[in-house]
Amino acid sequence: MEELSILAAKLPWEKSPSGDLQRKVLRVGADGKPKVALVRLEPGVPSVAHAHEQAENHYVLEGEYESQGGSYPAGSYRLIPPNKTHGPLLSKEGATLLVIWE
Repeated sequence: MEELSILAAKLPWEKSPSGDLQRKVLRVGADGKPKVALVRLEPGVPSVAHAHEQAENHYVLEGEYESQGGSYPAGSYRLIPPNKTHGPLLSKEGATLLVIWE
């Protein structure tokens, strides 16, 4: 593994493959899939419910989102186990998350 340094502010926001949120991929794994990303939830636009083969970590940087009956404001950490369906994620005012896939 090599050291990596990125100024995220210089990266453009891009649509996710599902098209329901925006992201800035900070690190890609050997498999070519994102491992670390900033994810932006647009106000009032729900993400698609989905699952991953690996655990997914969320840290809410700005805003707040709701999912599975829970509410996650800025400063919240959430761990989603592998193969667990999560979503839709919905933010009334918009939110930015740091997402790490293990």
